[in-house]
Amino acid sequence: MKAKIIGLSIAGAAVAAVVFAFFFVGPIETSPPKTDEFEDWNRSGPFAIDKSEYRIGDSVFIAVSGLGPTDIGNIVFVMPNGTTQYISIPFDGSEKTDFNQYFKPSISLIRKICSIGDLLGEWTMVFPPTSYSPIKFKIINETSPSQATYFERVC
Repeated sequence: MKAKIIGLSIAGAAVAAVVFAFFFVGPIETSPPKTDEFEDWNRSGPFAIDKSEYRIGDSVFIAVSGLGPTDIGNIVFVMPNGTTQYISIPFDGSEKTDFNQYFKPSISLIRKICSIGDLLGEWTMVFPPTSYSPIKFKIINETSPSQATYFERVC
């Protein structure tokens, strides 16, 4: 008789625990696996750009996602001549792990980029002093008609 009472008490406690958990904690839900929103982008580690080929006048969109606390340096855009640095964007994973930025390569008297011919070709993004691999992309000789007047020779 005592064994039946103990058995029923244990079973009742188990049922009460399940009911309590369901009503007060809620059902266990599994979320779908997180997808990488930059999966199809041109990327290296936490750095990504939206395309591998741009027209003259296009903006290059940069997404940085998942920098580690020791990831500190610069995103350096090297022009097709291989030696000219067009722009440098600093990053510090201990301050900010994710950010987005864009720039639009264009001719500039100050930068001594005289014509669209200086912009055409394969560009390289490097990330000194990290060990992330460079990202390469091209600027091709196509311009939308609305952009043509912005790219007249300046020097």
